[in-house]
Amino acid sequence: MNIKNRNDYISLKKELRFNSSDYQDTQVVDMTQKAVDYTYDNLKEPENIYEGYDIEFEAEITDIALSIDAHLQKNKKNKKSHVIRKFILDVINTEKYKKGRSGFIYLLYILKMDDSLKQIAIEKKDFWNSSRMAFQLLYALYRRKIRGFSQEAETLIMNFPKDTELKQYAYKYIEQQTNEIYKIL
Repeated sequence: MNIKNRNDYISLKKELRFNSSDYQDTQVVDMTQKAVDYTYDNLKEPENIYEGYDIEFEAEITDIALSIDAHLQKNKKNKKSHVIRKFILDVINTEKYKKGRSGFIYLLYILKMDDSLKQIAIEKKDFWNSSRMAFQLLYALYRRKIRGFSQEAETLIMNFPKDTELKQYAYKYIEQQTNEIYKIL
């Protein structure tokens, strides 16, 4: 399916989210890439609805990631797909998608890609500077019980004092890490 206008884009996104249970991994990646390309190329207005995003395409790309999640809930065998996993990492490593990559960080948690998640948390220092990106990253690290980022969590508490949800997970992460240390001792 080629995307010529916003209606085609919406149809493709619905197809991916609701009707893709039998799709092969390559079909899912092809559809997703088309949707991401369309949003990046065409949705350049300032984002005024969703907090934490600056440009409209950022919120849409995050929503596309949630469409992949919906697909994976229906087609469990694709959770092991190297094609989908590589695509997710490619999107995360494509700087131009900006905060839209936050939804793809969530997919790392869903797919239990712990090594990739840890590597991104170490290498993508700029992710810690945006509350949107930092929340998804910290949430995934917390849920997957990945150690070693207590200092980053403490910094988030200081840097984003008004972001209640982010602070909540930062405190939970620090507590989880502290409890792990006591178990070892």
